[in-house]
Amino acid sequence: MSRLEIILFTAGIILYTILAVFTYSYVDLNLTLSQNPIFLSFAKTMQQLGYYNRPIAALVYLTLVIFTFSFFILNLWLFYRSKVSLKYLKVLLITNSLILIFAYPFLSSDIFNYMFDAKIILTYHANPYTHKPLDFPNDEWLRFMRWIHRYSPYGPLWLGYSLIPAVLGFGKFILNLLTFKLFIAVFHTINAYLIYKISQKINPKKSIFWTATYALNPLFLIEGVANAHNDILVATLLLLSVYFVSHKKNVFAILSLIFGTLIKYIPVINIPWIILPILRKDPKKYILASLISLSLFTYFFSSFKITVPFVSSGATQVQFQPWYLFWTLPYVSLLGSISLLLVTVSLSIGSSLRYLPYLYYGDWSHFGTNNYLQFVTVVPLLISVLFALIIKVFKR
Repeated sequence: MSRLEIILFTAGIILYTILAVFTYSYVDLNLTLSQNPIFLSFAKTMQQLGYYNRPIAALVYLTLVIFTFSFFILNLWLFYRSKVSLKYLKVLLITNSLILIFAYPFLSSDIFNYMFDAKIILTYHANPYTHKPLDFPNDEWLRFMRWIHRYSPYGPLWLGYSLIPAVLGFGKFILNLLTFKLFIAVFHTINAYLIYKISQKINPKKSIFWTATYALNPLFLIEGVANAHNDILVATLLLLSVYFVSHKKNVFAILSLIFGTLIKYIPVINIPWIILPILRKDPKKYILASLISLSLFTYFFSSFKITVPFVSSGATQVQFQPWYLFWTLPYVSLLGSISLLLVTVSLSIGSSLRYLPYLYYGDWSHFGTNNYLQFVTVVPLLISVLFALIIKVFKR
């Protein structure tokens, strides 16, 4: 690597190591990750920050969001100007991912539900669709879990996948947590690889740049690797369908979407676009149709009261969640549009800032929170659209 790349690489290690350390501020107070005295002292110090000095912790998080996205934007500019190489991108992606595998899932507890669903199968020899965590009241994991009243809302393929890291965890909680995070982090790297291979096919001149727009996005690194949401696997199968469409293998493309639907139900929306000849013959048209349909679905899914399967018997208000962007934004990295990239970065920043009220107050019920959430989602989006229009005007 060049001298510039080494400097940037070192800065990236420092930045994401600080982020990984900060995540331990939010280790659940009922969860002991290790009995090691040094780690116990470290965890107690960090929890003092996260739980008892919330305004300071929220400020630290805001600072980290500013620095990580500034680092991301700097890297994108350098990739666009061809100042840094593909090798640098590979090393930075793998290093950041490895660091965040050891981060605590500080913004979500979903990974513990993934782990428990696998535990229901392997330890209790029961069905996660008919048994919920609360059915095993003596299990010590219930002390720090959330959503213990729900049956598994995920497809059977995900339950099958989840058995792999669960088996490799050998029944040890910490090892189980790390294998789950490693398992999901691998798919972040696979997604970056798929974007690179597809871009080489449909947008070869800037394939490295557009790969970096996904691979180094702090939102995807935090939600995908640190918080370990399984939506990253949904993105893998969505991207795999595009890969097969770009290589005229439409049967495999449809199978990819079917497999994705067996993890979460979202990919089924894109199956009609492969069936239509006018779209399956042009990868970019297929990508655009998929992006529009999934964006509309995300909007309506997040905006209306709907019944969530396996969670409750009544209507539940589903709020927009940052990890929903795994369903849509990877497509932007394939379209080659700077205007859409501005929207991507703005949405990513705004979505990352949605956590501030929770980190500051400790809950989502404080007065004005809903207005804040709308503000940080809509305003960055409007600003990015304005900038995109300005860029188009000047290009003329």
